Amino acid sequence: MDLNLYKEVLRTMSECVIIHEKSGNMVVLNDNVEKILGVTEEFLTESTLRQFEFFREDGNDLPYSELPSVLTLEHGIPFKDFIVGGKYLNHNLKWLSINSTPLKMDGGQAALVTISDITERKKMENALIEAKEEAEKANMAKSDFLSKMSHELRTPLNGILGFAQLLEIDENLHEEQQDFVQEILSGGRHLLSLINDILDLSRIETGQLKVSIEEIDLLGVVNECINFVQPIAKRKSISIHNQMDQWKNLFVLADPKRLKQILLNLLDNAIKYNHEGGKVMIFSYVKRNEQLVHIVDTGIGLSAEEYQKVFVPFYRIEGTQEEGTGIGLSLVKQLVQQMGGNISVTSKRGVGSDFSFSLPLPHDLKTAVRWGEEVELTGGNGRKEDHYCLLYIEDNESNLNLVKNIIKSQSSYTLLSARTGTEGLEMAASEKVDLILLDLNLPDSHGYDVFERLKTCEKTKDIVIIAVSANAIPQDIQYTLDLGFDNYVTKPFNVKEFLTIIKETLHSTINQNIPEDKILSTGPHGEEAVSAKTLQLSLKDLKKLKEKNYKAAIAMHYTENDFSTATINGLKDTFEKMGIEVVAVMDAEFKAEKQISDIETIIAKKPDVIVSLPVDPIATAPAFKKASEAGIKLIFMDSMPKEFEFGEDYVSVVTSDNYGNGIFAGEVMGDALKGKGRIGVIFHNGDFFVNNQRVEAFETTIKEKYPYIEIVARSGITTPKEAEKAAADMLASNSDLEGIFAIWDEPAEGVLAASRKAGKNDLVITTVDLGTNVALQIASGGNVKGLGAQLPYENGVAQAIIAGYSLLGKEVAPFYVVPAMKVTKENILKVWKLAYRQDAPDAIQKYF
Repeated sequence: MDLNLYKEVLRTMSECVIIHEKSGNMVVLNDNVEKILGVTEEFLTESTLRQFEFFREDGNDLPYSELPSVLTLEHGIPFKDFIVGGKYLNHNLKWLSINSTPLKMDGGQAALVTISDITERKKMENALIEAKEEAEKANMAKSDFLSKMSHELRTPLNGILGFAQLLEIDENLHEEQQDFVQEILSGGRHLLSLINDILDLSRIETGQLKVSIEEIDLLGVVNECINFVQPIAKRKSISIHNQMDQWKNLFVLADPKRLKQILLNLLDNAIKYNHEGGKVMIFSYVKRNEQLVHIVDTGIGLSAEEYQKVFVPFYRIEGTQEEGTGIGLSLVKQLVQQMGGNISVTSKRGVGSDFSFSLPLPHDLKTAVRWGEEVELTGGNGRKEDHYCLLYIEDNESNLNLVKNIIKSQSSYTLLSARTGTEGLEMAASEKVDLILLDLNLPDSHGYDVFERLKTCEKTKDIVIIAVSANAIPQDIQYTLDLGFDNYVTKPFNVKEFLTIIKETLHSTINQNIPEDKILSTGPHGEEAVSAKTLQLSLKDLKKLKEKNYKAAIAMHYTENDFSTATINGLKDTFEKMGIEVVAVMDAEFKAEKQISDIETIIAKKPDVIVSLPVDPIATAPAFKKASEAGIKLIFMDSMPKEFEFGEDYVSVVTSDNYGNGIFAGEVMGDALKGKGRIGVIFHNGDFFVNNQRVEAFETTIKEKYPYIEIVARSGITTPKEAEKAAADMLASNSDLEGIFAIWDEPAEGVLAASRKAGKNDLVITTVDLGTNVALQIASGGNVKGLGAQLPYENGVAQAIIAGYSLLGKEVAPFYVVPAMKVTKENILKVWKLAYRQDAPDAIQKYF
């Protein structure tokens, strides 16, 4: 390129470009000197520059000797975007951005200087700063006013409430006067509550409200708050169901007074905005080293547009006649955030709302094994978590530089970068990457497409992925997380929070994949169910278990089906993580005498724990009693021996939400028949409460939700092989039968065989349990239209963790439940993966 072309390029630049030589000579390279500095080219000399007044950004004088170009000449130091205020003679002050780079020339040392006029930018910045300061002053004034007014109002209100209470106990008042007093008290107390909320809100806004964080027992605070609101709930016939594990201390880091305030506010709303005879449910579990608390109601609900509005001060829920100020939820959000947590809501109009908030866990309670989560444990010296390779896929240079500088200070991380989705995919496949920071707005593809390709590639499918986006809309964040991203970071970054998210995401190595549905089943003796979500073991727990070299045995009723195989896999995988050796896996082949023999064989191996599904609760009881008397801890699935006592003869029972599965099977049947028809039910003759609950839930759902569907035939079976004959007899006696419910998947296969032989190709079949053959029927659009699915692998995980609890001497509830899943063709692949921790077989996938 020749010199003239260089000059043409420089002439197009908006900056002034100068070479400042060591001799003091100024070589002007383009025509912008006068426009930017107010000095013509011929008068630009070192002497002229010394006549300028220069200022720093804080308003202090800047000596000529400290100008970027002078320092570059003296010390060879480069400068970038050095902000200087400059004023020449009587001209107006200009703000300049100066870049200065060392330059070697034939005549010696020089500096290449570019100068931009940023006066307008500075004016805008100053205006924004002034506006922000004014807004802060106004906010402080408002908060100060509210605080003072709150105090001023409390004095007369004290008199109103005090004297009203004296009138309340005056026996001389007649009934109408007593009613007047109650109105005064009700209005006064409401006003006092409002004043207290305003005062707290104003204290938070001015930074005057401080929380005192300590380690507290969450369960104790929750129970206290429930007792407090119980009388209010009873007045509206609202039942409160506490589904938290009552046998376990749940410690969190929180301010006890403020936590109580949060819970009371949320419970009060759940009651206030509920229907007569409604429900309020409370459950809690650990997720990513936080305790999540859900308060769910069956009330009027919210629209999606109101999810964020309800946390704005003074917002009132649309379409409600309930009195209120709209301050409570705003205050709750501020208090939760003050304690290091977050709060959110999901809801549906006319169905109800689910408010959930998180609280930090004490450090030593952070978990290593949780129910429902895949956890990879690493140990020993030179662990993998000592160093990680991160890949940031981002096209914005500024954001890339920011993250590079953040990561530069972290010795345990190495950062790679890619500027397009395509480049990122190639790098992830070729480099050993532990975590990807994936910007969702890339120049060549959307982040979701890149994510999907990463997850479908064998080399990259297990890499932890955090979404990075400027989009902070809660429902969009939730949608992204639901796709399977491990975490989500919003721009602009809070550096400390950004590093914490990376660290916690890497160290948890967890893929959360289990539904958080409400539990509908009860225990064999009417015990309230405890969600398996509450089950967890800490690193400290694992260490204790591994030191003891415990042994476990598994005694199944039957092993030749998908449910049993997945349950055993869940047990074995989790026991392996706990350092517990599995010394036997027995198959009773549905024969009580065989299981009795199995238990004798197992006892001889001297295990510490037996996990079993009894074939016959009466016939096998003596064998299990012998094991219990030998000091072996017994954990049962789905059923337990007759007359066994919790805490004495056995540790606990684990089932799926069989009542919920029965409801789902009923809904599938009702919808497939379009709410009208005649059906049959094939149940199990054995006295298993889980099977009884399935049938009860199915029949109740049909009767209450589908009144034009009639159950005209019922038949009991002892083994799955009897189902085909039972169905054939049913169809022969009822030629107009349009549907049959079978108690689990293998009997459903018998019903299918009978329907084919009878030429009933349009018979609707539904069941419980997602076996391979019924899944093929659903996928292919066959007779089985859907079902209620158990999560057998998660059953095994839950049973193994409970075994760990018992060996550690921890308190255990009598009855734990894994959520139910409704299965239709639309979600069968997803549910299969949840149920079995692996993709559906090709024979099923080929239909999609």
